[in-house]
Amino acid sequence: MGFGKHLLSGLLATVSIFGTSAHAQDIDGNDIVVTARQRSESLQQVPDSVTAFSAKAIEEAGIRSIDDVTALVPNISLVDAQDAGTVAISIRGIGQVRNGEAPVALVIDGVQMTSTDMIKQALYDLEQIEVLKGPQGALYGRNAIGGAINITTKRPTNTLEGRVGVDYANGDDRRLSGSLSGAIVPDILLFRVAADYRKFDGVQHNVTLNRKVDFVEDLNLRGRLILIPSDRLTLDLRGSYGDLKGGASWYIPLPDGQPNNTSIPIQNDFLGESPRKIKDAALKIDYEFDPFTLSSVSAYNDTHIDLIEDLDWTPASVLGARQIRGYESFSQELRLASPSSQKLRWTAGAYLLDAKRSIETTVLISPNPGASGLPPSAYIPLPVAAADEDILTKAVYGQLNYNATDALELTAALRYDHDKRTQTNRLVAGPKRKATFDEWQPKLSVKYAFSPDNMVYATAARGFRSGGFNPPTGVFPAIYRPEVADTLEIGTKNSLLDRKLTLNAAAFYMRYKDQQVFILNLADQGIVNVEKTDIFGLEFEAQARPTRNVQLGASLGFIDTDIKDFDGTNRFRGNKVPLTYRWSYTMFGQYRLPIDDDRALIARLDYSGRSGNYWHIDNADRQNAVNLVNARLTFDARGYSIALYATNLLKERYTEEFFAKEFSAGAADIRYPGQPRRYGVAASLKF
Repeated sequence: MGFGKHLLSGLLATVSIFGTSAHAQDIDGNDIVVTARQRSESLQQVPDSVTAFSAKAIEEAGIRSIDDVTALVPNISLVDAQDAGTVAISIRGIGQVRNGEAPVALVIDGVQMTSTDMIKQALYDLEQIEVLKGPQGALYGRNAIGGAINITTKRPTNTLEGRVGVDYANGDDRRLSGSLSGAIVPDILLFRVAADYRKFDGVQHNVTLNRKVDFVEDLNLRGRLILIPSDRLTLDLRGSYGDLKGGASWYIPLPDGQPNNTSIPIQNDFLGESPRKIKDAALKIDYEFDPFTLSSVSAYNDTHIDLIEDLDWTPASVLGARQIRGYESFSQELRLASPSSQKLRWTAGAYLLDAKRSIETTVLISPNPGASGLPPSAYIPLPVAAADEDILTKAVYGQLNYNATDALELTAALRYDHDKRTQTNRLVAGPKRKATFDEWQPKLSVKYAFSPDNMVYATAARGFRSGGFNPPTGVFPAIYRPEVADTLEIGTKNSLLDRKLTLNAAAFYMRYKDQQVFILNLADQGIVNVEKTDIFGLEFEAQARPTRNVQLGASLGFIDTDIKDFDGTNRFRGNKVPLTYRWSYTMFGQYRLPIDDDRALIARLDYSGRSGNYWHIDNADRQNAVNLVNARLTFDARGYSIALYATNLLKERYTEEFFAKEFSAGAADIRYPGQPRRYGVAASLKF
């Protein structure tokens, strides 16, 4: 811990040099308020590593998906591949595994999304996005081992207002979005409806089929009602629907050991598809008693994906696969919270999740391997896995925040999760598989504020991700173990130079037990555990507003991982955790040129870079550094705006995902190509 002491001394010295200033503020001089600890607080007063994007920042940066968010935050990354629901988020070295749970809690309007197939969805009509790093299980539960992403949509308004947006980009990418908000009964019953529709022909070209394969048609609808029958009672009803039809699985076979070879085109001989439907509803009820607020959150979700894909990814008709995934859940949370103005603040709650997950995998075998272009219907189906999994999770939690003095805040939190799972094999008759995973997740934090604008903190927390079942094929262990991550973090947050500069920094050390790693074996997919891993990291973030019309920002993340024990032998010992970038860095600059009181030109440039990623646990294949530049020029007037934009402006060619044949049991290494340059125009009208 000697390094930690030296780092803390350096952070204290930095604070003393800069002295006092004002609270962290956005470009318009407003306090940035977050709900990271389930109550509204100034961003710079929360003793956690948090990055927040306001509605204005979301619009100016062109954020439309979780991919766009992770590209702007250090030490977090996302691999977007295979189908409409498959992503792999990695946060501080804790990665997502296919068919497993996410390493972050994704929360929309206070409701945790229970299916990982929901992560990759369109973001629209948003008020704020918060990214929390480090274990957040004390408040958010078993999936918050690496952090949490809080998304807040715009609330219904008392006055009638609306917005319409249109977007057109290369690849014949058309998008129409809109929202309407107002009062059915003023001050008592408010509504908001929002919609987003996209039709995209694609930009990734398949030379065998002579067509684009990354096509998308995506419809998303959301409705929200807020009823305020009295000053004490608020009912918030929310529902959403998503229907996506899109291409899938355009992997490219490669020569051995060439993960960064971008010269070989997409060439599979039948078209992959992955239609997805999402149905989601939630009711939040808040009642304010005199000493506390009682909140109830009831939520329902139904997600369904039907993937069909070429499995040899060559012009020959050899193998294909179909995978049907379903997830249906009901959750209920009850929470008691004290007023935020008290010296001693507390939160206590209980959580229940009742879910059913199903997965069915079929290999498609060609009747004529010498043929090319056979339709999927001509293949011979061979079922290899079909299982249902029942999940029952119960949890209780509590958190105390105490201001011992005006400068010193102490936080203690504790959560207990009990996860019971039962798997039924629908392919082969036999006994059900059962397992129970449980864990206590404590969190302790100390914050000391030298002034209202400069503080340091230290946090110790445990994160937990549940174990589960592999498909009952006999290829992988029947049960993979749960993960536990014990993390120590120290950090500082500073608002400086009369509200013109924000400097935040953090260092963390993690003992990571039973890390879950995904293995692909043709159509068989499974998860194995890494017994012990150590992770150390640093994060720096800075934002400056030297003038009212200029905004600058930069961030740097560093992660060093060390596998101490894979399976009790020397195998992979000393290797790095796969799908983790050693270095991540971002910079942005934005200039607003006023034309008159109502109109302005806004120019923005974003740069992000990542390096040091190994694709597999053997560290044999390493990804080249990826450097991306995005640009946006907006004409902003009162009530409407028009923007020209480009992503991957410099046409960087890179690998989004890679599987060596040693880890896929395929005939060749395969890669998933990254997004090429995109450019377009977007316009919006508010009324």
